[in-house]
Amino acid sequence: MRKSTMNEDIKKYPIYTVRADGKLIQLHNITSTADYNHFTHNLHHFIQKQHYEKNKSWYEERGIKQKLFLIPVSMHEQIHNQAVHNLSDDDFEVWYKVSRWELVFNKRYSKY
Repeated sequence: MRKSTMNEDIKKYPIYTVRADGKLIQLHNITSTADYNHFTHNLHHFIQKQHYEKNKSWYEERGIKQKLFLIPVSMHEQIHNQAVHNLSDDDFEVWYKVSRWELVFNKRYSKY
């Protein structure tokens, strides 16, 4: 099986960003990885890509859709607990005004 690229995923899934007030808004101007600055932002899959591909029917049965988020690098590091100083879930929500679980799917914490 050939590995899909992020450009193919951009064509398949809606892309959102997080406003300063924590609201998610859909972006329509991203058509490829050339459309954003990779030094400042990352594209992030809501559902880990390999999990989604292997269990697509499970997600579809529950109405859970894959989407992409264009987010600052620092937020992306916090989502995956890869920052120098990782925020707790509560601190993440206070700092970014959005729950970590709205940006990354987790069976235990995400609403579905």
